[in-house]
Amino acid sequence: MSEEIMTGPEILRDNVARTTGNTSNTTGAAQKVSINTDTAAGRAHALSEIGKAMAEFDADIEAPVKIQTEEEIKNEYVVSMLMKNAVVLVKAGEGRLAFNILRNVLIRKPEHGEALKLMGQCLRDDNRLEEALKCLRAYAKIARTPEANASVAEVLYLSERDEAALASYRDVLKNVITDEALLFDIYKNVGNIHVRAGDYEAAEEFYDKAYTLQPESHVLLVNYGTLEIQRGQWDEAVSRFRRAVEINASSDRAWVGLAMVHRTMGDLELAKANLERALDINGANRTALRLAVEWAAQDHDFSSAISHLQDYVSDKGGEDTEMCFTLAKTLVQAGRLREARIETERVLALDPEFENADNLARVLDKHLSSQAMEHAS
Repeated sequence: MSEEIMTGPEILRDNVARTTGNTSNTTGAAQKVSINTDTAAGRAHALSEIGKAMAEFDADIEAPVKIQTEEEIKNEYVVSMLMKNAVVLVKAGEGRLAFNILRNVLIRKPEHGEALKLMGQCLRDDNRLEEALKCLRAYAKIARTPEANASVAEVLYLSERDEAALASYRDVLKNVITDEALLFDIYKNVGNIHVRAGDYEAAEEFYDKAYTLQPESHVLLVNYGTLEIQRGQWDEAVSRFRRAVEINASSDRAWVGLAMVHRTMGDLELAKANLERALDINGANRTALRLAVEWAAQDHDFSSAISHLQDYVSDKGGEDTEMCFTLAKTLVQAGRLREARIETERVLALDPEFENADNLARVLDKHLSSQAMEHAS
């Protein structure tokens, strides 16, 4: 005779159903086993099956269940709400505001992966690269994904720690990366590292890989143009930069590239116009500002360079020590000594040990004192 033997978990659920009046069919671990019980072996097998099922059921119900305290539940809710606000702020470009919220999250939950990731991105965007590196390394240990490791490599690249960045990117590229935008950035950045190392063939190889993914990238075209400058291929460089501004007329880096090439080719007026365009688009482009100062000294025409430097310093709240000192030196070259002394004082207030600032202050004091005595006489 063949009988359907109910397993241990089903026996218990059947009893519970009878007690509660709930006789609906259950699924999951419950199952019926068809066994021949006419023989002694069959009956023994049936008992063995029931015993196994009961043991499995006992193990399930005896497994420790972590019960959250009211405080833990409240903390998770607060963390969830804080993260939602931080994400909104990051998307809106308010990284500094998001930073404070993320810090609160990490105080409550130090190993919150998404918070570490966003904190690292905010610090990276604020150019606080060492702090960003710590956050993103912690995030990478938790996430263990190529994307997380790529974020670490990117900060190493931005820090110009090229050997470490290249090794990190190589490790990332050992994985299959389906995100084309991420792969594009990796190829582009590896190409840039090779340009900085003077390995132009390797740089072009990686730029070409990036180009297959995003042929209309104005950023990549600027990088191609920079590569051609390094090679001394001026016409090719102009072609790359022009194509970049055709795609994006607001690419300040492309306009800077055109300015550099035209200056080298002897077209000073066009170079100056290109540089002015770049600074109109982005007055914080430090390469453009340095070129403006350098060319002002060569051309003995300081008005535009000083104006752009003053705008930059004002926009930064007067807290960029290097550019404040550059402004002070440019004012000296233009003969505007009193203004130069004021800027030098600002530099010393920001950093009393800033190189040559104290010497410049003493020289300016001496000249201004001499001028005062001449006027008095």
